[in-house]
Amino acid sequence: MEIVLNKEDFSNGIKIVEKITSQKAIQPILSNILIEAVSNDRIKFCATDLNLAINYKTSAQVDVTGAITLSARKLSEIVSKLSSTEITLKTQEDTDNIKIKSGKTEFDMIGLNANEFPKVLDEIDTPETKTVVLNKNEFSKSIKQVIFAVSQQETQAVLTGVCFNIENNILELAATDGNRLTRIQKEIEATVDEAINFIVPAKTLAEVQRISSIVEDENITLKIQKNKILFEFENLAFQSRLIDGIYPKYQQLIPNASDKKIIVDRAELINSIERVSIMVNDRTNVVKFNFSAGQLEIMADTPEAGRSKDYIDIQYDFDDMLTAFNYKYVLDGLKNMDSKNVEIEISDVLAASIFKPQDDKSNYICLIMPVKVQ
Repeated sequence: MEIVLNKEDFSNGIKIVEKITSQKAIQPILSNILIEAVSNDRIKFCATDLNLAINYKTSAQVDVTGAITLSARKLSEIVSKLSSTEITLKTQEDTDNIKIKSGKTEFDMIGLNANEFPKVLDEIDTPETKTVVLNKNEFSKSIKQVIFAVSQQETQAVLTGVCFNIENNILELAATDGNRLTRIQKEIEATVDEAINFIVPAKTLAEVQRISSIVEDENITLKIQKNKILFEFENLAFQSRLIDGIYPKYQQLIPNASDKKIIVDRAELINSIERVSIMVNDRTNVVKFNFSAGQLEIMADTPEAGRSKDYIDIQYDFDDMLTAFNYKYVLDGLKNMDSKNVEIEISDVLAASIFKPQDDKSNYICLIMPVKVQ
C-alpha cells in the first residue's frame, strides 16, 4: 500500500475513530486502527472494540492499494508532531511494517496484518432493517436532554441506556435511574409502518453526539435491527449493539397533570439553587423547597457547616407546601431546558414532581422523586 494525504485529513480520520479502539483488550489488534485504500482517491479508517465499530472515509491519493493496522495511540502522537502538510504512507514489501514520511521526518512503524482485523461493520441492509432519517442537530439535542438520567449501575443493564420509541411520525426518548426520569417527544419527517422500540447504550449515544459535532452532514440515518443499530452519515458509519431486555413502563410513572403548578424564571431558580447548595450536606445533596403564595424559599443545612436560604418570586397561588429534592437532579434538568420560564407540577410533597419548559413544544419533562423532609 502507498498513499499520500493531507495532514489535516489524516489527523481528522484518526481523531474520529480512535476513541472506539480498546487499549486494554486481550486482542492487541483491537488497539489498532485499520487503514485501507477503497479506491484510487479514497481511504477509510476503521476501529472497533467488538461492541462498537466505526469507519470513516476521506480523500487521499492512492498509488498502491492495500491495508494495514497500526497502533491508534502511536499514530495519533506521530501525526500531531509532523510539521509538513503532506504525509506519505508506504508499506514495506512482504511485511506488516510501514514507513510514514512527512517532509524531512520519517517513522518506521510495526503494524499487524489487516486480515486479522475483525469485520468492522456487519451487513445491516436486510428486509428486517428499519430505517429512519433524522435531523442531526435536533437528534443530538434530544440525546443531551435525556442522557444524564441513565443509571450508572451496571447491574441494571437496561437502565444504563436510553429507550427509543418510534411510532408513526413521533420519536420518543426516555431515560431513568429510578430516582428521576427524562422524556422527550419529537415530531419527525419519517413515518414508520409499525412501532419500533429499542434500548441504546448511553456510551453509544455519547459517541454519536461527539461524532455529530465533527461531521458537517445535516441529517443522520438510523438503521435498526433486532440486536444492533447503525448510525450513518455520508462518509461515516457507526455501529453499536443494542441492550437486550425490557425497559420499565415509564409512562405509568408520569402523573397526570397536577392542578398545583408553579411558574418560575429558570435562570433565577438555577442561580438560587447553586447559591444555597454551598451549605448542602454532601452525603445527601438535599435542598428544601418551601412554596408559598408568590414566593419560593430554598434552604440547605449541614450540621458541621451551617445553613443557607434564598428567596425568589414565583407564580403560585395555593396552600404552603414544603418538599425537598436532590439538588443535582434539579439542576441537571433545568440546565437542559431552553425556555425562559419553567413549569413545576407537584400534586403532593412525596409524589413525583415534574419540571418542564413552559414554552417548549417537544413534550420534554424531567420527573424527579422528592426526598422526605427531615
